[in-house]
Amino acid sequence: MLNQDSLQQLKQLKKEIHDSVERVEGVVRGSQGRFGFVRLEDKRDVFLPPPEMQKVFPGDRVRIAIHQQKDGKQAGEIEKLVESPLDTFIGRYVVRGKAHFVEPDILYFNRLLFIPPSERKKAQPGDYIQCRVKRHPIRDGKSLVEITDTIGSADAPGIEAALTLRKFGLPSEWQEADIEGLVDDQYADERKDLTHIPFVTIDSPESRDLDDALFAECTNAGWRLMVAIADPCALIAPGSPLEKAALSRNSSVYMPGKVLPMLPEVITQERCSLLAGETRPAIVCDIETDSQGEISRFEFIKATVRSSAKLNYAEVAAHLRGDQQLEHAALNPLKQVLDTLLSRRREKHLVMDDRPDYRLILNDAGKIEQIRKVERNDAHRLVEECMLVTNRCAAETLREQPALFMAHRGVREDRVENIQTLLGEFAPELKDLPFTELKAFIELQHQLANRDSDRPLRSIISRMLERGEWSVDAKPHHGLGFSCYTNCTSPLRKSMDFMVQRCLHAKLSGQPLPTIDSEWTEHQQELLQRNRQAVHQVEQMLKCQYMADRKNETFAARIVQVAGGGFTVRLDETGIEGFVDVRTIEGKLSFDPVSLRLFNDDKLFQLDQDVQVTIDKIDDGRHRLFFKLA
Repeated sequence: MLNQDSLQQLKQLKKEIHDSVERVEGVVRGSQGRFGFVRLEDKRDVFLPPPEMQKVFPGDRVRIAIHQQKDGKQAGEIEKLVESPLDTFIGRYVVRGKAHFVEPDILYFNRLLFIPPSERKKAQPGDYIQCRVKRHPIRDGKSLVEITDTIGSADAPGIEAALTLRKFGLPSEWQEADIEGLVDDQYADERKDLTHIPFVTIDSPESRDLDDALFAECTNAGWRLMVAIADPCALIAPGSPLEKAALSRNSSVYMPGKVLPMLPEVITQERCSLLAGETRPAIVCDIETDSQGEISRFEFIKATVRSSAKLNYAEVAAHLRGDQQLEHAALNPLKQVLDTLLSRRREKHLVMDDRPDYRLILNDAGKIEQIRKVERNDAHRLVEECMLVTNRCAAETLREQPALFMAHRGVREDRVENIQTLLGEFAPELKDLPFTELKAFIELQHQLANRDSDRPLRSIISRMLERGEWSVDAKPHHGLGFSCYTNCTSPLRKSMDFMVQRCLHAKLSGQPLPTIDSEWTEHQQELLQRNRQAVHQVEQMLKCQYMADRKNETFAARIVQVAGGGFTVRLDETGIEGFVDVRTIEGKLSFDPVSLRLFNDDKLFQLDQDVQVTIDKIDDGRHRLFFKLA
C-alpha cells in the first residue's frame, strides 16, 4: 500500500506527463481512406488514426492530445468535442445485410451512418434522403440518424437537380415578398436617346436574358465601338427585398435541364432584356480606338436603346467567314474591331488558349442523351473582346476610389521557388525575370509561348497561379495581363456585375459610390463557389450515369492535372474528367512537384500529354470517375 508521499509523487508524475503532452484545438478533415486529420490554427495537419476518426465528423471542431506513435510520427487523440456543425444532410439510403444506413453526400465522409427502425419513415433502399443527426459518435464511435424527408428515387427524372438544390440550399422559386422593390426607371430623365443606333445582340438561339448588344462603325482614325449593357439597377430600388434576394442568390445557376435565375424573369427576359425591336434602358460604353486598337476616348452613357436584331453565334460566325451574308451594317466593322483588339491583346496583354465547350443534351427522362462539343468561333471571340474592353473601361472609370475590381495576383507565394527551379532547368535565359510583377509575368508568358520545349512550361506555371478574387481596390489582373479590371457586362446574371453597375450609376450621377467592404466581397465569392459546386455536382451525377454504359470503350484523353497519387484526364470527345490512380499503372512512379511529372525509367506522364484510357470504376456515391490506361 502506497504511503502519502508515494501517492503525492505519483500524482505529480501523472501531472507532469499530462502537462508534457501538447493539447490543441482544430477542425477535423476527412480523407479518401478511413483515417483523417485535424487542421490546427497554425496550419499544421495532425493525423487521426481510423479509431479516432470514427468518433468525429469532418468539419467538427475538437480538442486533441498529440502523441508520438511507435513509428515516430505524431497522431491525435480526441479529448473533447468543441463544436459539431453537422446537423442535417442528404445522402443515399443503403442496406447492408439486415442493417439500414445512409451514405452521406459529403466530401471525404467515408462511412455509413446507422438508421434505427423507428426513424426510417417510408424511404426505400436506393432513395436519396434528408437526415438529421440524433446521436454524435464522440463517446463510442457509434452514431444514429433519423430520416426527415425522402427526396426521391435514384432514377426519378430531375432527381439530380432536386438533390443538389436541397444539398446546397439553393432557392428555386421566387416569392412575392422577394419581388418588392421593382420600380419604374429611376434614371429616365438622365437617359440619352440612342434608339437610332442599330445595335445587334449575339447569343445562343434559345437565350432570352440578353444583357449586351453591339454596334461598330469605321472612323477616320480607326473604329468606334458601342456596347450597350442591360440596366436592371434602374428598376430595382437599392436595399429593397428584391436586391437582397438577388445578392443572396449571387448568380444565375445554369444546371443541365434547369436554370435558377438571379433575378425574376419579368426582369431578365422582359423589362431589361435587350430584345430585338424593344426599347430598353441601358448603360452604353462608347469607345473610340485608333487603327492599332489603342483606346483614344471612352465614356459611359445612361441611354435608351433598341436592338435591331437577335443573332446567334453560328450565323454570325458564318457571316464573318464569308459563308453567308447578314444584312446588318455593324457586322463588318465589328469583324475589324475583333481582329484589331485581339491582335493588340496578344501583343500587349495575355490571351488564353481556346477551349471547346460541352453541352449536355438531356432526354425526356432527364438523363444525358448526348454530349455536344462546341468549338469556339469568331462570333464567340468577337463578343468576348467587346466585353473585355468594356470591362477595362469600367475599371478605369472607377479605379481612383473603392469600388469592385477583379484582381489576379499571379504566382502563388509558395510556388515562386518551384517556378524559378523550373525555369533554371528548362529556360535558363528566363530564370531572372521578376515574374511576380505584372510586366515581367506578361513577358514570361510571351516568351514561353514562342519556344519549343518537351516540357509544357506554360501549362505547368498555370497550375501554380492564384485564383482570381474580388477586391475593393484596383489591382493588377495577371491572368489577363491588365493593370486593373472589373466585370460589368452581365448584370442580369451576376451579382458583382450588378453592383459594379450600381457604382457606375453613382459615378455618372456624381453621387457617393455604394459602401462595399472586403467582408461583403468574401461572402459573395463564397456564394459563387457554392453555385459552381452545385452545377458541378449535377453534371457529375449525370456524367457518371452516362458513362456507366460505356465501360468497355477506349477513349482519347489529355492529362490536365498531375499529383503524386495519379493524374486527371479530360476526354477529347465529351470533356468528361476522371482520375487515373498510379496504383493501376505497372511499375513504381516518382513524382516531380516542380515539373508536375510522374515518371520512371520506362514511363512518363505530364501535363498536356495525350493518352488512351478505359473506365476503371465509377464511384456513384461521390460522383467520381476513375480511369485506367488502355
